[in-house]
Amino acid sequence: MAAEDRTEAPTGKRLSEARKKGQVAQSRELNAAILLLIGGILISGPGAKLLSEMIGLMVRSITNLPTAIPNLTSLRQLLYMDILAIIPYLGLIVLGLLATGVSVTIMQTGFLWASEKLGFDFSRVNPLNGLKRLLSFSGAVELLRALLKLTVVGWVAYTFVRNNFTNLLGMGQVDLLTAMRSFAAMALTLVSRVAMAYMVLAIADYGYQLWQNKKSLKMTKVEVKEEFKQSEGNPQIKSAIRAKQRRIAMRRMMAKVPKADVIITNPTHLAIALQYKPGEMGAPVVLAKGAYKIAERIGKIAHDHEVPVVQNIPLARGIYKLVEIDQEIPPEFYVAMAEILAYVFRLKEKKL
Repeated sequence: MAAEDRTEAPTGKRLSEARKKGQVAQSRELNAAILLLIGGILISGPGAKLLSEMIGLMVRSITNLPTAIPNLTSLRQLLYMDILAIIPYLGLIVLGLLATGVSVTIMQTGFLWASEKLGFDFSRVNPLNGLKRLLSFSGAVELLRALLKLTVVGWVAYTFVRNNFTNLLGMGQVDLLTAMRSFAAMALTLVSRVAMAYMVLAIADYGYQLWQNKKSLKMTKVEVKEEFKQSEGNPQIKSAIRAKQRRIAMRRMMAKVPKADVIITNPTHLAIALQYKPGEMGAPVVLAKGAYKIAERIGKIAHDHEVPVVQNIPLARGIYKLVEIDQEIPPEFYVAMAEILAYVFRLKEKKL
């Protein structure tokens, strides 16, 4: 489908299906930038002791190497002591980076479980598909993004080294411990600058991923209609179901007409069948009502079952408009209805 035909925003169902497939906006660059930045903070803050211990380890190893008599026991003890000294700080940094990576991923995608993406897809390892992706528009965009990252990060690193070139050369004129500490401080500064520059690129990349994901999920008008049919049901089928329901309700209503005590008519436009059982009902109840053809059918059934028919235009209009089937008539109709029922009950007594 041509991209220009996809003009409709994705529906909730489309977004849900895409999420199951793992198709959500996510920037790997943002993960990498934040990890790099947090890593620099951890090393310069809580991890400063780790850096100091590692520098001390290197200094001790180099300075003691010419005079030490190495043996397996001394080397094992030295290694054991050094590892015990750095493990707590190293664990702190690893846990911090792990928590950062998980948090950034959750912030971008939420708690995503892409069940449909767990299986192995042979198309991902197909070299022809890979070549197509490289030669596609998205492949060209990925190449430009990679070149832009390399250019920006390389420029930041180059300018930092150029500005500190004299300091780097001067490290050869100081003692080893001072030189290594100076180098570590410069390295942390470089990491921080690269991380900040990378963060700008990562934020822009995340915005691009959001736009690209939203664009890829857009739908055509036909797709929206088809999805509506699937979720709400085919309009023709729903119409047929409603028609069948109306027919069933009509048959049930007509089956109640013979039980009526009286039929109030308009005389031909409206017909209302009412029943009243003294002591069981508070007021007469509407069993059936209808206009035109339905009114004719009610009148015919009433004639076949000898149900009295009384013409009262105001009462027929009022009950038809205000009272639903199986409901009692309101008080404003009591007087008129009482006169009709008295007349009907006298007719029944005469027949008996």
